[in-house]
Amino acid sequence: MDEFTQSDVSFGGISRPYIRPMDDTEFKIKKAAEQLESLDYDHVDSMVEQEYFFSKTQGYFSKLNAQRWLITMVIGILTGLVAFGIDMGVKSLVAFKFHYTIYLHGYCEDCFWLPWLFLAGVCIVFVAFASIPVAFITPVAKGSGIPEIKCYLNGIKVADVLRLKTLLAKAIGVMFSVSGGLSCGKEGPMIHSGSIIAGGVTQGKSTTLPFMRTPFFTDFRSDTEKRDFVSSGAAAGVAAAFGAPIGGVLFSLEEGASFWNQQLTWRTFFCSMVSSFTLNFFKSGTSSVGWGKLSNPGLLNFGDWDSIGSAGYSPQHWMGFILLGILGGLFGALFNAINYRITLVRQRYVNVPYKIFIEALIVAGLSATTAMLLSFYSFNCRKIMPHFNIEPSDTLHFGCPEGYFNDMAGLYLTDQETTIRRLFHYNGLAFSLSTLGVHFVSYFLLATLTYGVGVPSGLFVPALLCGASYGRFVGHVLAMLLPSWDLNPGMFSLIGAASMLGGIARMTISLCVIMMEATGQVQTGLPIMATLLISKFVGDLFNEGLYDIHIHLKQIPILGKQNKIERRR
Repeated sequence: MDEFTQSDVSFGGISRPYIRPMDDTEFKIKKAAEQLESLDYDHVDSMVEQEYFFSKTQGYFSKLNAQRWLITMVIGILTGLVAFGIDMGVKSLVAFKFHYTIYLHGYCEDCFWLPWLFLAGVCIVFVAFASIPVAFITPVAKGSGIPEIKCYLNGIKVADVLRLKTLLAKAIGVMFSVSGGLSCGKEGPMIHSGSIIAGGVTQGKSTTLPFMRTPFFTDFRSDTEKRDFVSSGAAAGVAAAFGAPIGGVLFSLEEGASFWNQQLTWRTFFCSMVSSFTLNFFKSGTSSVGWGKLSNPGLLNFGDWDSIGSAGYSPQHWMGFILLGILGGLFGALFNAINYRITLVRQRYVNVPYKIFIEALIVAGLSATTAMLLSFYSFNCRKIMPHFNIEPSDTLHFGCPEGYFNDMAGLYLTDQETTIRRLFHYNGLAFSLSTLGVHFVSYFLLATLTYGVGVPSGLFVPALLCGASYGRFVGHVLAMLLPSWDLNPGMFSLIGAASMLGGIARMTISLCVIMMEATGQVQTGLPIMATLLISKFVGDLFNEGLYDIHIHLKQIPILGKQNKIERRR
């Protein structure tokens, strides 16, 4: 008997269902989805259960509650340590890669081929290390893991989503995928990693390593208890990624959990604070700041906004903020639509391990080639002006004379965190309009291609980078057209970054708080919130958020926040 699927077609402007036969790929995905099981999140309310709890003393329940707080603290510490390990690995590998790329560029007297061959070769090797565990061992480690965690917290048991092998593949893989120059970030996978740590610690045993079975925490070996701790672990991952404990709690509440209570709120906030503190302690201690002084609360550092006053804005700037919100919704919807089509092609043609592995290597080579080509042939030599707020040591000459810097190389041939800080904090026309436009278009296309490749990869940083580029572009244009407005391009870059991420993921409250905590600027809250609402409204006119799209592509039967009729009202 043939299997059929339903899709919408238009007849005379009216959308009607159309039943068509499934192809082989859709049939396999549907069969895999049918094997999914639901989790038992309901408390058992039976006479046997009541008699069991009535037989326990008050001391038993006090001990149980104390163990919950202890486990929560351990989850936060371990999540912070995993984030620290990933961060140290990425910094070391990226520094090695770009140091020798720039060295070879000078060694061969501004030639293209030698530094390109080195950069492409290193990136392909790094991405190979990232893709092997995903392609051949645990496919669920692919991507950010946020769609899978969202499904788990909504009551769907996704195979291997909380396994130790998935954590190892995720942590090691994202370190190499980011270092390999792919258009991805390490922040999304940190949310998945925190969830896995929470799911493993609470059980006191490991399915991946059967010999690791302890008699501890047996009272928490239920779906209900595990779900609550996974919610805290996801929030701890956000806190470690952005240095945003409150944003982590709101992310878990807004985007993840369908079950919540007041006690869980306090434990989740405590877990987020511990995670952020642990990462901050070790990052600050191993940096020039020294042990005991805390200055690095998250993996992603947006720079010091207080010292240069980049976060200022005036009432007339709201016209630009509204425009950025609209652009964020349009570009976000376009990103989701393109990635949706690419994912359909992947499901049909790139669906066996060796093809997944080869595709990752091809994308790595393409990303490295794009970075080198644009840095060599599509740049402007910008004179280092005092008002640019640029330290000469923080620039790349890369073919430019002394006293000038290559603005495109300054965006591509460095780590993502430095690129974001440059877009946010360089003053004036430090970047040409052509460079910002080319960087946005090229990185946008690379990001749409990369999300879904067979490596652990996050979406947050690519979206922030794309938005920061077109946000600064809009700021420059308005500054030239309206010089009396005294526009700060860095502020527009920040608002653009938020609008792009909001347009792709359709996050509102949690993303607003995350951006506020990451910048340390409360006054940015209102324009960011307004921009996010506009970008979400505009994006929802065309499609859903990217995480929801990928959940539907995997045919996971999750119950959405709204049905189709409510979304059309």
